[in-house]
Amino acid sequence: MIFNKLTLPIVLLLLGVLYYFSLNYVYTSATNDLLNQQVETSKNQANLISNLLAEKLRSGFSKEQVKNELQRSIENSSTDYSFICMFDDSGREICHPNKEKIGKLLASNNSFITSISNYEVEKNFKDAILEKKAIGGLRKIENRTEIVYLSPVQNSNWIVASHSNVLKFKIIFKNLKQKLVILFLLVWLSSALLIYFFLQKINRENLKYLTELNRKTGNQYFNELASINKTLHTSTNTKKIRLLADKGTKLTPVFIENIAFIYSENKISYIVEFDNEKSSINSSLEELFKILDNTLFYRASRQVIVSIKAIDKIEKYGSTQLKVITNPIAPIAIIISKAKLTDFKKWVGKN
Repeated sequence: MIFNKLTLPIVLLLLGVLYYFSLNYVYTSATNDLLNQQVETSKNQANLISNLLAEKLRSGFSKEQVKNELQRSIENSSTDYSFICMFDDSGREICHPNKEKIGKLLASNNSFITSISNYEVEKNFKDAILEKKAIGGLRKIENRTEIVYLSPVQNSNWIVASHSNVLKFKIIFKNLKQKLVILFLLVWLSSALLIYFFLQKINRENLKYLTELNRKTGNQYFNELASINKTLHTSTNTKKIRLLADKGTKLTPVFIENIAFIYSENKISYIVEFDNEKSSINSSLEELFKILDNTLFYRASRQVIVSIKAIDKIEKYGSTQLKVITNPIAPIAIIISKAKLTDFKKWVGKN
């Protein structure tokens, strides 16, 4: 009887320690994955802006015109959560939403960019700018932690910086931790009840059954944790991975990840893949857009759905429209109307 009374608290304590470290591991991995995803988003945003600026310079616009146009587009925008700014290769700020910061030179010890995967790997922020180095990670400055990515502008001495305040992720992290704690308590309490009832029925000779049961309970817990971790990387809306299209005289599956754009012509929908393979499908663009991942595909117009991966460059078209150039080249012009302009920019920025 004394053995049973001591065994239960000891086993529960060991389970509690095991579950606690497992919870911390999953939480840390999940938060790092989310931060890495945001670094990738900041990278795409910085690269998009730097590529647009480089294209403007190649098109014959003066550096002053291009710089002023960027400043006008970001001026007075909020810096609470995310924003774009630009430095020259001396570390001087030349574009910023806050005009008072323009012209200021970064101090040598201003801050460091820290790798999310390895917090011991640091790079001086100003040194990265002076070297025109493409780099991203965590940056702590003036009691503010942010995600930053630097992207040099080709054929210039400029470097674009995309900033995202880590504070906006605190709610996500808090909700995740609450769910993991609830799961931890449920599994731990379930284990306690199971162990208690079984300890009343067994003696020293059949303790091995208790060990086996405890092992199964632990496996169930880790499977559930693995399932939660998996859902962090999976969209809540399940999307198709392939479509059945008509290629000449046969039906062939087309993987959605290979689709560059879909367009409609004479009431027929055509799919064009990145290798320029073309096929038709007996579905309207409206029906197809519903089953596509809207973070990767955009309904540019009534005639075209375009993939973010297929966008080669974006040009101004008239005074209030944009023209999307794709690779492979689309057979019809992809024009973003004034009404869709804001929504399109948000979609590009998210990707």
